Amino acid sequence: MAESSLQEPVPTPVFVDQSGLRSRLFRRFGWPVSVVGAILAAAMGSSLIGMQSDAPAMEIPPKPSYMPTRAPLPPSWP
Repeated sequence: MAESSLQEPVPTPVFVDQSGLRSRLFRRFGWPVSVVGAILAAAMGSSLIGMQSDAPAMEIPPKPSYMPTRAPLPPSWP
């Protein structure tokens, strides 16, 4: 088969931000969000590191052992 000599035109971008306003806006919004995320991650990490390894004693009585009971026998017929 012979290749066609027609070349497809290169598509032009639908939207191009020549001024750079959109990237500046995202950077201005992204820095505070990332700083808050880093602070929260540091707080969570420090709370896991500084945690007690043993839990305090709880005043819950132990559960009685489960003893299966026999079903009552059906009444006998005379």
